[in-house]
Amino acid sequence: FPVTITVREEDNVEIRRVMIERYGTAKYLQDSGTALIHTDGYGELYKELLVDDEPLVMVKVVNATPETDGSYRDYFIRVPPEMQTAKQAVAWLGGLEVGKFEYVQQS
Repeated sequence: FPVTITVREEDNVEIRRVMIERYGTAKYLQDSGTALIHTDGYGELYKELLVDDEPLVMVKVVNATPETDGSYRDYFIRVPPEMQTAKQAVAWLGGLEVGKFEYVQQS
C-alpha cells in the first residue's frame, strides 16, 4: 500500500490530514490496518497512533435508513482520541452522556 506508507511518513500534520481525507478516511482505515479497538451494538471504534499528532480515532456507524437498493451505508466519523468504546463515541457525537441513552432498534 504505497499511498498508506506515504501518509504515515509525512511529517507535516496538516498535509497528512489532507492526504487521509483525499485518500478517503474509510479506505485509509481499511488499507492501513488501523486497529479495531472496540465493537458493540453502537458501532466499531478504530484507533491509529500518528507521529507528532493526536491519535486518529474514528467510529464506524451504520445509517439506520436503508438506501434505495435496501443496503445500509457505513459512515466513519472522527471522534476525540480519549474515546474508549463505540457507545461512548456515539454518545459524544450526540452531545450525550454514555449512561443517558440507549440504542433503539428501528423496525
